[in-house]
Amino acid sequence: MKLLYTILFSLLSLTTFAQTTTDFVPWSAKHHLSAQDFGVKLKKETIGKAEFQLTTETRTNLYTKQKRTIVRNGLVRSKSSINPAHNVAQQLRFQQTLFDITEIYARKLRQLMPATPTASPTPTSAKTDPAAQMIAAAAKRRQQYRLQTANSTIAAKQAQWEKTIQKELAALQQFALPE
Repeated sequence: MKLLYTILFSLLSLTTFAQTTTDFVPWSAKHHLSAQDFGVKLKKETIGKAEFQLTTETRTNLYTKQKRTIVRNGLVRSKSSINPAHNVAQQLRFQQTLFDITEIYARKLRQLMPATPTASPTPTSAKTDPAAQMIAAAAKRRQQYRLQTANSTIAAKQAQWEKTIQKELAALQQFALPE
């Protein structure tokens, strides 16, 4: 019987430990991306990529029945790669800028959420779903950034983009998640 309890306790401990390690690196104004944030390290001359994810979670207050939607923006560590032998600083600058662009659209989605009715869930199409619209807009903006800065290799354009992004983040500061 003691053996059964020991095994059960061990399994619960492992499960708890597994839940504390996360594959999701949340966006933060205090923490910029580092090589350690990327789960896959590449070799040879390949350039990495980052997978950013906007997630929404609806929570209901049991007493008031009010619904609240939480929007999170994060890097998916296991799907993001970096080449430690190929200009790491430029790779990080490029991926951080993409991450910041995604945060702008996460904040815009948070801004829309209080106005979005959540009383009765109805099927929505991608054309009317605010989350789908923001994800599409963020993807389009990230593509514009890639093209205009040649993946952050044009220093003047990169600086211009960073300045614009910081202004937009500041304008949407009230919709940032607390850190």
